[in-house]
Amino acid sequence: MATFTPCTRRAALRLTAAAAVSALARRPARAQPPTPPADGARPARMIHPAAVGSAPDVAARLLAEVLARRRGHPIAVEARGGADGIIAADAFVRSPPGEAVFFTFSDVLTVAPLMHGRVPYDPDADFVPISVVADDLFAVSVGSGLPVRTLEELVALARARPGALNWFASPGTPYLAFRAFLRDAGIDMAYVSYRGAPPALLDLAAGRIHAALTPLAPALPLGREGRTRLLVATGPERAPAAPDLPTTAEAGMPGFRITGLLGLFGWRGMPDATRDALSAQTRAVLAEPATAERFRAAGMAPRGSTPAAYTAELTESRARWAVLAREFGARPPA
Repeated sequence: MATFTPCTRRAALRLTAAAAVSALARRPARAQPPTPPADGARPARMIHPAAVGSAPDVAARLLAEVLARRRGHPIAVEARGGADGIIAADAFVRSPPGEAVFFTFSDVLTVAPLMHGRVPYDPDADFVPISVVADDLFAVSVGSGLPVRTLEELVALARARPGALNWFASPGTPYLAFRAFLRDAGIDMAYVSYRGAPPALLDLAAGRIHAALTPLAPALPLGREGRTRLLVATGPERAPAAPDLPTTAEAGMPGFRITGLLGLFGWRGMPDATRDALSAQTRAVLAEPATAERFRAAGMAPRGSTPAAYTAELTESRARWAVLAREFGARPPA
């Protein structure tokens, strides 16, 4: 287990908080008139499973702000990080019906049950898909002192020094994606555990680890400062916030692909009319140019979906990652 000092912790918090403040500072030029909920539903809270200042936290606060403005009632955001999202999911399930909505990355419902065996919620029945909100974009970074500038050069160096290089990726789909990349590239690198991307990225900048697969948002500031070097983005297209960064497909590894699916869920038994109204309003605010730009500036790709389309994406994601979880084990070594 890698260790870091309290000073490093404070630096990590400053790094993530700066990204959040930068994204939240971009306000639409004109407020949308509120549309009172026709069915009377007024969820007062939006619970999410990530740390304050993380990419999902930034996305949740952006969404809550614009939805509250459009619906005409406040929506408070609650960050309940820890236990691979289980703490937040359990808090949501225990909330009185109609009091809260759940904003989350899909791992909480697709991979966490595989990692933990038993979870205190039903991933299907307790969560009603409302809409996809954004793709949380990921990137591979290396320390600036590592003599590589492309993914191909990283693979070549790892082949020349089998087992000598190490890496970090968050538990769940990022961990599984990097393991699959190592397998497909035929290279051996050692996994290092951290409690989140910010401390791992700071150790990457300090040369204590060699490579990391993390959300793009916290990786961008260090890359722009020259303290780390971004090699590739792992989405199907180049990231708007880093248009010069090639994709893994462009780098010759099309199978190495991951985006974090961020979306909004309702409670068990949510009326169809409430679900459909929230879905339509979510899609509408994401289509606003000013709101979309704020998401893109934070390193995410905003997009909405119907409840049915979101359900289909979750089903496909669960099947894909379950195959890799059976191959590698969903939980990284401690």
